[in-house]
Amino acid sequence: MDAKYKLFFGGAFGFDCRNEDYDIVAAEDYRAQLLGSVQALVKPKDMSGILINDNVLYIGPFYFEAETRKAEDIILCEKQMIEQCTDAVFVVNDAACPGTIAEIMYANSLKKTIHLFYVKRDDNEETESDLHTPCWYPLTFCQLTNPSTKLYPCDDMNDAVRKVFDLITFHYE
Repeated sequence: MDAKYKLFFGGAFGFDCRNEDYDIVAAEDYRAQLLGSVQALVKPKDMSGILINDNVLYIGPFYFEAETRKAEDIILCEKQMIEQCTDAVFVVNDAACPGTIAEIMYANSLKKTIHLFYVKRDDNEETESDLHTPCWYPLTFCQLTNPSTKLYPCDDMNDAVRKVFDLITFHYE
């Protein structure tokens, strides 16, 4: 599949396929929404990527966690996806997992174009930064060390998802 942009879409997976009715929660994941179905996210037909539009190929991550997968295999696979992407998109909130932070920092070390969507807390909440997010340190670090980093403050996760869709629609046409 040829596409001008190969995007990696990071963020915590808020579901576990081993749980009954996981698909209800997984349907709310922004990546499942981008791909058009939960099945495309958890059981992709083509691991090389899924075309989102004429210019954008979703190259990962896919939900790999299963009893038979080793942690090292998941990390190596997602590391390779980040290496292959042209741009990386991350959605972080208060529950940003260490894996997401590691992926952000790895994409940053490779000087990828990074789009960081974060849920901003109220201005009066103490977060040690004008960003007003508990994830202020890695976001600010990326912004200071990689001129291709773009930050997008969001009111909540729904706003973040809407802004990701706007980015895909208007920036990557």
